[in-house]
Amino acid sequence: MRIVQWFRKLASRNKWSMRLLGLPQSVTAEDVPGLVLIQIDGLSMTQFQKALQAGRLPFLEKQLRNGRWGYKPMYSGMPSTTPAFQGELFYGVKSCVPAFEFISRSEQKRHVSFYPQTANRIGDRLEKSGTPLLSGGHTYATIFTGGAAQARYCSQTMTLESIASAVNPLKLVFLLILHTGKFVRILGVTIIEFFLAVTDFFRGLVLGRKLIKELVFIPARILICVILRELVSFRTKLAVGSGVPIVCASFLGYDEQAHRRNPGSMFAHWSLKGIDDSIKDICKAADQSDCRKYKTIIYSDHGQETVTWYGSRYGIQVKEAIRNAFYDLNPDEKHVHSASYDNTLDGLYKKTRALIMNRPFSENLQKDSGPVSGDKIEITTMGPLGHVYLPGTPARDFIRDFAQKLVQSVHIPLVLYRDDHSIVAMNQHGTFDLEQQFFMVLGKDHPFGAQAAEDLARVCRHPDAGDIVISGWDPTDMPLSFNIESGAHGGPGWEETRGMVVLPQYLNTKKTYLRARDLRHLIQDYRNGYVSHEHPENSQL
Repeated sequence: MRIVQWFRKLASRNKWSMRLLGLPQSVTAEDVPGLVLIQIDGLSMTQFQKALQAGRLPFLEKQLRNGRWGYKPMYSGMPSTTPAFQGELFYGVKSCVPAFEFISRSEQKRHVSFYPQTANRIGDRLEKSGTPLLSGGHTYATIFTGGAAQARYCSQTMTLESIASAVNPLKLVFLLILHTGKFVRILGVTIIEFFLAVTDFFRGLVLGRKLIKELVFIPARILICVILRELVSFRTKLAVGSGVPIVCASFLGYDEQAHRRNPGSMFAHWSLKGIDDSIKDICKAADQSDCRKYKTIIYSDHGQETVTWYGSRYGIQVKEAIRNAFYDLNPDEKHVHSASYDNTLDGLYKKTRALIMNRPFSENLQKDSGPVSGDKIEITTMGPLGHVYLPGTPARDFIRDFAQKLVQSVHIPLVLYRDDHSIVAMNQHGTFDLEQQFFMVLGKDHPFGAQAAEDLARVCRHPDAGDIVISGWDPTDMPLSFNIESGAHGGPGWEETRGMVVLPQYLNTKKTYLRARDLRHLIQDYRNGYVSHEHPENSQL
């Protein structure tokens, strides 16, 4: 029997793959539990339940029906973005960024969270603030590494050196030979996805979308929805096969599709079937691992709102409208602004086009965050949550008057600013204390009203927050995004803050919902060999 097992190990494709990829060989630790964390980016509780009912998540539906797992809402925190959620989950730090795009006041630079330089800057700061959750583990396709011993396809590690070291033509040939069937399957799925993307391309043109943006979306969709998904799945299965104590895998396909076509669209939900298949394969590999007994936790970092683009409703770009309002109150100011680093989604599509057509790869990958001028108004608006940085040290009365003008004349649904120890919120219904009158700001039926208000106030007090924070959230109307997109997240909306978490019954808690720090404590307790549903820090949540 031992000889047979030895020959099986010798012939194992996964064992050879681990050698080719430089992964550590199997470490048997059956008495030490292992954990697999799977993030489905951008999937709200509402869309998760719809996908279960529609048969888009057949494996998950079966496990839930059989009682293997249970699920409940996951509150995203604020801003409702991946870096903020992962900062809290991986390091225990709430609201580590004020938005996906922001300006560092100390550096006077504009930052976007998925740029390697920005992710590194934030990640280094987080490492000093909390114990990394993924120490000794592996992580794939996340923003931050969480202290993992190995990280692939992550924003924080996406440098030229890491890419070059990962590419070895000879190793790729051997991997192709070892996994011919898998690569044939990937090729088949890629072809299907290509035809779906082309169909969606023509649909976008019919709806009046820009030709170049729709063209760029075709390869982006294939890369994220198929190739990256399969790479992440492959790496994760190898990791559990080698006994890595904790593995985190993030699947981005649904979020990408939902941004483009809205979170409830057929094309967004189509991507969930492929993610469900990957989860099934990972769970099978985890169950069959000879190294550890693994538990699997599946969660989403946030949801998405179906939105209307500000420019389509009012016929003007929001940055231009805000600047016009600023100059109306400051007629002596020069009507010029710094050569703005265009980090809107529209600008990023243009950069992608330039990258494909004529720009060197290294120039874009290694690009530093954009400089800004402290003596001019600066605005960041990537998504439905933005920041307005006023020149100099603006007077309190000016900030109040400017905020009122943004609501009344520029039609910003929600405007916030600091006033002594409170956060003032203005909308079409009046002026309110955000934390004391949150129901007038977020809506009386908000699932996380008081908690979301507290976190939104923390965003406004962030060292890199703008003098004024703007949001497209309106509980009485369809929310706005300040970029051209159909689905958005980042703000305090009901759907964008309400993700989901699927837990093994063994780890389930009595809480009606979790947030990232709750999940962090559950994971830490489980890895320490016991399950405690109450944690000393939970009283602060």
